[in-house]
Parts: sequence; structure tokens; C-alpha cells
Amino acid sequence: MTAPQASDASIPNKVCDIVMKGGITSGVVYPLALSSLAQEYRFSNIGGTSAGAIAAAAAAAAEYGRLTKSGGFTRLARIPEEIGPDLLALFQPTPSLKPLFDMFVAALAAKSKLGRVWAIIRVAVTRFFVAAIIGLLPGAAVIAIAARLADYGLAAFGVLLALVGLVIAILLRLWRAAMTDLPNNDFGLCPGLHQPHASPEAFTDWLARLIDEAAGRSPQTDPPLTFGDLAAPPEGRPAINLAMMTTSLMEKRPYVLPMEGHRFVFEKNEWAKLFPERIMAFLTKECAPYTPLAGETGEFYHFPDASRLPLVVAARLSLSFPILIMAVPLWCRDFTLAEEAERNKLRRCLFSDGGLSSNFPIHFFDRLMPNSPTFAISLDEFDPKRNRNNVWLPSTAGGGSELPIVPFAGMAGFLSRLIDSAKDWQDNLQSTLPGYRERIAHVVLKSDEGGLNVTMDEKTVAKLSDYGQQAARLLRDEFNLDEHRWRRFLVAMARMEETLDDVGDAYFDGKGLEPFANFLDRYAMDPAQYKQRKPGVLAAMLARGKALADKGVAWRTEPTIRDGDIPKPGTHLRIMAKQ
Repeated sequence: MTAPQASDASIPNKVCDIVMKGGITSGVVYPLALSSLAQEYRFSNIGGTSAGAIAAAAAAAAEYGRLTKSGGFTRLARIPEEIGPDLLALFQPTPSLKPLFDMFVAALAAKSKLGRVWAIIRVAVTRFFVAAIIGLLPGAAVIAIAARLADYGLAAFGVLLALVGLVIAILLRLWRAAMTDLPNNDFGLCPGLHQPHASPEAFTDWLARLIDEAAGRSPQTDPPLTFGDLAAPPEGRPAINLAMMTTSLMEKRPYVLPMEGHRFVFEKNEWAKLFPERIMAFLTKECAPYTPLAGETGEFYHFPDASRLPLVVAARLSLSFPILIMAVPLWCRDFTLAEEAERNKLRRCLFSDGGLSSNFPIHFFDRLMPNSPTFAISLDEFDPKRNRNNVWLPSTAGGGSELPIVPFAGMAGFLSRLIDSAKDWQDNLQSTLPGYRERIAHVVLKSDEGGLNVTMDEKTVAKLSDYGQQAARLLRDEFNLDEHRWRRFLVAMARMEETLDDVGDAYFDGKGLEPFANFLDRYAMDPAQYKQRKPGVLAAMLARGKALADKGVAWRTEPTIRDGDIPKPGTHLRIMAKQ
């Protein structure tokens, strides 16, 4: 593997956007992909989820620091060599949950199902040693009595009792860890900060340092890089737009970071377990204190607006992979409650992995008629019957692509597929559309590569990093922007024609209670209508509504756009709530 040397001394003339999929440790694919693309493109819009959010934050920092001596994409290119020798060291569980984490790591290292079971048993006994001794004591006492009486039958019973006691004791301790310790740790083994008797940096410590170094800043003396800094980069350069996904579990909805509005507050002591001291010092200095109306105990601060939101905070909100990584707590009031006293109380909300809502936010930065490409990198499962190459780029020929038919086995596979289908179907369908599919580079990984494989060795990390470099090369050398833009034009025009046709139908047709035009004539001047009472604005709105309907009728004349050779499948145009 040869790390590319991005041309940080100058800014490329070409511009692109980039979106990166989540995948936990699969994110090691991204650094060399970004560094390679940065040689020919300036990144304007950057987005991702989970591990993709880590890469997105690092890419935004590198773009910000592109002209600095120590930062930029040259800093990103060193990541594989930096974390490859000991990737596992970045994942540091809290002491009370270290036995569970050690069992997880032992299971990963096992080579067979039987070996996995034995590894889990061995680690459980050694890590819950006190519980194991307590469980063995009744059987050991019976064995001791049997030895004095020379009663072999009683001795056999003692052995059986010891084994049963051991199993029960370990199961009870596991139950306590899973049902009490894990929820108390906000449903994650690893908080992200350095833990006792571990290496100096856990993944949040490392990420905070990486972002600032890539931006050309000193983690020791400079403030952390914020979204506000990206909006106003040095040397009068264009703004950098960064977006990430996170999921509010209590509200059962996604959010795009940075968030709009000022709903949430954070509690200082809770966040001090998740973010380095220097990040907390910045937040408590820059964020306004919040005094709870119901008198809740704690030191609360308003969640930072975009101008003050450090990139590392947003990335941490996005990468909270359930069970492995602690969720991030925020607090807000619930205005759906009936009683004012209840509305005044703060409610604790846990923010988890953005991938639960959209693991591949290919919709980020979308435009009907793009003037620059929005590249994307997808992390997929390797199938020898389907994948001849580990890295590939779809052809622009033909229409959309079909989704692979991937079997599963057993109850665990069934439950996993249910979850994946519920959370990924929109991303999957969007990725098959013409105008999307041909800009997505696919990196296919085997079961022991990326994902939850926190024990990957240096050779495997290097191999995955090289895949990322190959993906960048395909996007850079084989992507055809003109053909892409032409397909987007065809799809957009067909979609607009159909949408305007629907507008014309509703506006002039009497299907239902009345034509929409009649409704507008009747209701637009009603004093009960919603807020829109400025005469000039209202008149323009009504005139433009009729113009849209007239255009829909006019576009019905032959030949219609949809009679042409339009890439398939068809599309929908919908109004959706902002995330």
C-alpha cells in the first residue's frame, strides 16, 4: 500500500461532494479514498453516518486545513499506518463492562462455532472469577465431605453440583451485566474516552486530535474545529458543508447534524464521560447555561448551535453503535404532555447510531440538475458468486439496477434481516436509481473484514485502506459526469412532467368534492386561513399555483416526455419533514 500524497499546496479546480456509508471498523476504507480524490477535487459538501461520519468529519477538517503544512489530506493518508498496528486499543470498555467486552473479543478471535462457545465460557469464568468461586463452593463442600466418607456417589453428586453452581453463578453475573450494568452505561460498552489500565487514547480522544491536526490546528493550544469554522474557512475559500445522521431513540426519529432549533440541552457531568476535557472546557465556555424550570439537579447547557458545534461532538452523536458504543444523552422538554408542570420537566433522550435511520444517506446534497458530482462509497458484503472484484463502479449503461437476493440462516439471521430491512430499504432503493447508482463506488468486504471486527490486524487494515484507494481511482478515472448529468436531466424532466400533470388534474378536475381552483377561490380570502394574509404575497402565490396547473395541462400535448426512452425505474417527488 502506497499512501497518496494529496496536493495540499494548491486547490483543485474540480469540485465534488462525497457521502460515506456506516460500517464501524469498515471505515478504514475511507482515508486513502479521500486523500486520492482530494488530488483532483475540492470537497464542497461532505456527509456520512456512523463510521462514515468519522470519515466525513476528518475530510471536512482536511479540506479546511488543505493549505496548512502539517494538516490537510496528507494527515488523513497517515491514518491506516497510525491505527493499523493496534486498532483494538481504540475500543476501551468501562471497567464494569470489561468482562462482556473481553468475551466479545474472544468470540471474534475464535475460528469455529465450538471454539467461539469455548472462548466465551473461558473468558466468562476468568473475568467473573469471584462469582465462579461462589458458584463452586456448595459442590466443593459436598466433595470434601464425600472424600472424608469415601462415598464416590456423593462425590459425583458434588461434582455435578459444582458445575451447576458454576453455570448458575456465571449466568446470574452475565444477567446483571446485561440488564443493569449495560443500561447504566447508556447501552454501550465503550464510552470513547481513555479508561484505566488502557492505552492513552480511546476512539473519541483520537478523533478529536485527528480533526484538529487535519485542520492544521494544535490540540494543545487551539480551540476545536467547529461547523462555524467550516462556514468561514481561511484565505477567503468557499464554505465547506458537513452533514451527519444521528437517531433519537426516545423520539424514534432521525436528525441531521448540525441540528436546527434549540430544543436540547446537555448535562456537564454526563458529557464529561464522553468527551475530552478540552472539548468540555470549550463547550461550557461557548454554550449558554440552562436553568431547569422543574429544578432538576445537574449543570445544564444549551446544545451548541452550528457556529459553536465541534465536529467531534457531531461525529460522536452519529457513531454510537448500539451495545458496542455508549449512546449520547441530551435533555429536552416534551410539549405534547397535557399538564404544564409535566411540560416543564426535562426528559432524557438517548442519541444512538445514525445508521439506525439512514446508514447510507445518499440523499444528502441531492439536486435535480447537478453541476458537479456527489460521489458516494458503499460498504457491502462479499459474495463469491456475485463479486468478481472487491471494488467496483456500476456502469452508466441501461436503467437502474436490481438489489441482490441474499439468503439468511437461523433465528439470529432472521432477526438481523428484519432490522436491516426496516432501516435500510429507503437507502437501498435510492441507490439503485439511474443518476445515483453510477456515482456509488462499492467496496465489498468479507465477514472477517471491517464491521464489528475490532481485532483486525495491521495487514487487514492496510488491505481495506487499499480498497478505498481503488474506489477513489474508479470514481476519479471512470465516472462520466456528462452522462450522469444527462441521465439526471431525463429522470428529472419525466418526474416534473408527471408531477405537473397531477397538479393540473387536481386543479381543474372536479373529482372529489370540488376542483382545487374552486377551493382556492373560496378559501384564500377566508380570515380563518393560516397566516397568509399579505395581499401581494397571496396574489402571487395564487397566480403561480394556476401557472403550474396550466403548465401541467400544456405538457400533456404529444409527444410527452414520458414517451421517450427514460431510465427505469420510475420515481416519486414527495414533501417530507426535514430530519
